[in-house]
Amino acid sequence: MAAQMQGFGALSVTRRNFADGNQLFTAPCDLARGRALFPDLARVLDYWNAKRGNRLMPSRDHLDPAEMVDFLPRIMLAKVEQPLRFRYRLCGTGVCPVHPADQTGLAADELQPPAYGQLIHGQYAEVLRTRSPALHLNVFDTDDRYRSYAHLILPLSHDEVSVDMIMTVDSLAQDKVKMMELLVQLQRNAGIDLGDFYLLSPNRTT
Repeated sequence: MAAQMQGFGALSVTRRNFADGNQLFTAPCDLARGRALFPDLARVLDYWNAKRGNRLMPSRDHLDPAEMVDFLPRIMLAKVEQPLRFRYRLCGTGVCPVHPADQTGLAADELQPPAYGQLIHGQYAEVLRTRSPALHLNVFDTDDRYRSYAHLILPLSHDEVSVDMIMTVDSLAQDKVKMMELLVQLQRNAGIDLGDFYLLSPNRTT
C-alpha cells in the first residue's frame, strides 16, 4: 500500500511497503530549507556552486579531493549510461550503510530491495532531467536494517550541457527519531492530517 501526501514546498511525502514489516519513506526537501536542517550538506552545495562558476554545472575534473576532505567519505559517484542507468564508480567509506557491501560497479536500480533501487534510480533520473541539485530525506526500515539520512544529489557534466555523472553526499545526521520527526514536520507544514503516517509507531525510538 502506498500513500501519497503533499509535503514541504508542495512536494510529496511517500510511504512504500515493499514487504511485510519493511517500509521506505521519502520526501523531497527544498534546498533553501535544507540549508538550515543540514548545514554539512549546505557546505557541499556551496562547493559545487563555486566549482561550476558561470557554468550550468561543474565536471568531475573540476572537483579536487583535497578540498573535499570533510565530506569525501560520504560521496558516491555514478556514471550515466544508456540505456538509462546510473552505475557507481566510487562509494565512500562513510556512505550511509543501507547495504552491507560496497556498491561500486552496481547500477542504482540494482540496489536491494528492488523498491529502494527504483527509488534511488528515480531520484537520479529527476536530477538528470532538471540538471539541478536535489535533496531528499530517505528512511529505510527492513526486518534487519534501519537507515535514515538526507541525500544531496548533484549533477556533473564534461560538456557543460549533458549530465554524464551524478554525485551524491549523505548527511552527517543519520538518526531515526530526528528523520521521522522531520518527515512528520513536512507533512504538518502542508496542513495534512497525520492519520496513520506517524512513522511506523509513535512509541518506536530505535
